[in-house]
Amino acid sequence: MSLSLSIILLILSLLGCMILKVDLVYGLLIGMLAFMAAASHAGFHLKDILRMMWNGIRESFIVVGVLLIIGAMTGAWRGSGTIQQLVVYGTEMIHPRLFILFSFLLPMAVSYLIGTSFGTAASIGVVMMTLCRMSGADPILTAGAVMSGIFFGDRASPASSCAHLNAYLTGTEIYKNVKFMLKDCIPALLITIGAYAVLSVLNPLQSVDTHILDGLRNEYRLSFILLLPALIILAAPLVRINIKAAMGISILCASLIAIFYQKMSFPELLKTLILGYEAKGELGALLNGGGVQSMAHGCLMILISATYSGIFNGTNLLSGTEAFLDRMTARLSLFQITALTGIPLIMFSCNQTLALMLHVPLIRPLYQKNGMSKEQMMLHLANTTVLFSALVPWCLACSMPLEMLGVGPVCILLAFFLYLPAIVTFFRDMK
Repeated sequence: MSLSLSIILLILSLLGCMILKVDLVYGLLIGMLAFMAAASHAGFHLKDILRMMWNGIRESFIVVGVLLIIGAMTGAWRGSGTIQQLVVYGTEMIHPRLFILFSFLLPMAVSYLIGTSFGTAASIGVVMMTLCRMSGADPILTAGAVMSGIFFGDRASPASSCAHLNAYLTGTEIYKNVKFMLKDCIPALLITIGAYAVLSVLNPLQSVDTHILDGLRNEYRLSFILLLPALIILAAPLVRINIKAAMGISILCASLIAIFYQKMSFPELLKTLILGYEAKGELGALLNGGGVQSMAHGCLMILISATYSGIFNGTNLLSGTEAFLDRMTARLSLFQITALTGIPLIMFSCNQTLALMLHVPLIRPLYQKNGMSKEQMMLHLANTTVLFSALVPWCLACSMPLEMLGVGPVCILLAFFLYLPAIVTFFRDMK
């Protein structure tokens, strides 16, 4: 089976899974078998193919480990009340006449702290949409601002699994990447803030219904001390603590707060760390989630996807595609090639993780040949594949948050931060 047929089979399998509403893991497994067949057709023995696959899986263990730690941390933060305190402080800051702007700024801050677009959408994102509907704001405009905010941290937070995956695949260092990404996005961020500020003035609210705050205050003991686990992650890059160690310290801090301050029993804490947090009453939909189990599905997808990169690296099946892209460098910049190749990969892979894992082996030789740094490749990926994944309605990065927010995909047109970094980079490269 040729590489082109294998790719077609993968695309059809993933599309079939979406249409039939079957787990995408099955489509990825079919793709894995197809690529194994392509390698066999190219003359490689099964033993060699399995070794290549294992090499790919083994290299992914680092990012899988980080994902599992992040899962435990998000569970611990819910159990300790850290997420709840962030929601309360954020909601108290909202100025009614700048509601749309705060619908971007608050998810942006929370996503940077907790490093997950899904977790941010399920917490402060749901809060903003609830306040929006109660206060008569435009839900499409609000959702667009929220979508922009939740992916700020997904792109550039030191606690983001996506940022760690980008760093791992490109061979770069996460803390340096965070600095590069934050500096790089300043123009796009300022434009985004300005746009939402104008839209806020044009769509003001008279007041904001904050009954959710009363529910949180009644159900939990809230205090500034609950922010300590988040502050540890925020301070980690400043004191150069290894991110996994910082996450471990944050989990320990949150666990102690959960036991001694929130009066959670030790068995409950273990359950929360592993299976996720379960809130009681009407706040369950807002707070439930996290735990190692929440990352299991994503880890499985990464492990399967890692076999693809192992096969590609061991067989050079992508050499023909790389030669074609190499010829394109005479007409297009590396950023343009990265953007144009990333879009179809997102469209057929249907998820951010697989798109990144397929994209990097494809473009890495171009950057190496043209003397571009690994950090530059990382930035280009952060501004294209990472953010563009949230612009494709059938991609999990888009469909899952939209489902949590209760809106349709039309709102992504108003999610300015998802495409402004790419536009800024495009014009910057033209100079």
